Amino acid sequence: MTCLGFAAPGLVRGSLCWLVFGLIATAVQLAFFVKETPKISKQESRQLGHVVVWTSTVCMWLFWAFVYMHQMIPLIYPVHTEIPS
Repeated sequence: MTCLGFAAPGLVRGSLCWLVFGLIATAVQLAFFVKETPKISKQESRQLGHVVVWTSTVCMWLFWAFVYMHQMIPLIYPVHTEIPS
């Protein structure tokens, strides 16, 4: 059995899902959360939203990827013992 590492199909598919999530979150942020106030301009609000959306998306993707990769090659295998009848 060959280990595909970072090219594992599940990891690639999940990473693409997180990319789509980030793009949708960016669209939602631009549509609903950009506004001008006396202390922040519309451009600064847009930039802050981008930073928040993509920082959180990358952090969530990393957490998911670490958990997924940890399950690909477990360090501890279950030990099965027969129960005498």
